[in-house]
Amino acid sequence: MARRKKLENTSLEEQLEYVEQEIRTKESDLKELRHKAKEIRKKIEEKQKDEIFSALLASGKTVEEVMMYLKSGNEEKAE
Repeated sequence: MARRKKLENTSLEEQLEYVEQEIRTKESDLKELRHKAKEIRKKIEEKQKDEIFSALLASGKTVEEVMMYLKSGNEEKAE
């Protein structure tokens, strides 16, 4: 990696150019990190959906039975 000149030894214009370039780089990095976070959230949500669906299948209940249970708000004890 090339060494940067010390900022103290550069003109104000060069310092400004360097700082503005750093801002652009950091903004780009931040945008990429936000995109990665969004993708990870999607993966977590998909995993949770798969877990719920697997539990539904394992329960032996129909989708309609589970929907009625959820809508009723009743708390049945696990059998």
